[in-house]
Amino acid sequence: MRAGGSAFTRPYVDALFEVAGSADAVEALLPSLDTVARALESSEELRVFATNPAIGRTEKRALVAALAASAGAPDVAARLLRALLDRGRFLALASVLEAIRSRLDEARGVVEATLLSVAPLGEDAERGIREALEARTRTRVRLRTELDPSLLSGFVVRLGSEVFDASLSRRLARARKALQGASGAA
Repeated sequence: MRAGGSAFTRPYVDALFEVAGSADAVEALLPSLDTVARALESSEELRVFATNPAIGRTEKRALVAALAASAGAPDVAARLLRALLDRGRFLALASVLEAIRSRLDEARGVVEATLLSVAPLGEDAERGIREALEARTRTRVRLRTELDPSLLSGFVVRLGSEVFDASLSRRLARARKALQGASGAA
């Protein structure tokens, strides 16, 4: 499994793919699972309830069932949530979701690239960068964007071990190095 997955997530992801039957069926589960993950992330009370040893398994399962129902989770997703709860991994739902997405990407031949920029570039610019990366790699690319004010201007793209740096800070660093080399040679 690629980065983002860990040894403990593999059995859950494998079982989910087997029970769901297809990548499309697994992908259809993601919105409801994401809803539960956001609820977990945003509620300290929920996290404490789910991990409190003084609260019985029946009460915890009822809570998970209510969360699954409110998120519109199909039975397969609810069973995954229950399995995580029963094995003390409920708070690791976000890691399991990351591993599921990695497995879906592998199944579909999608690679993820990270685009760093000072400010959002806009849909057209992002599409152009994604298309250029797809042409270069001959595979589908999902572009994840992050803001990085240290770049000053321009952008940096990380795709696997490759880095494409079109930032002003990089150009300034090259100019500074060239000037230092020129002053040392005189």
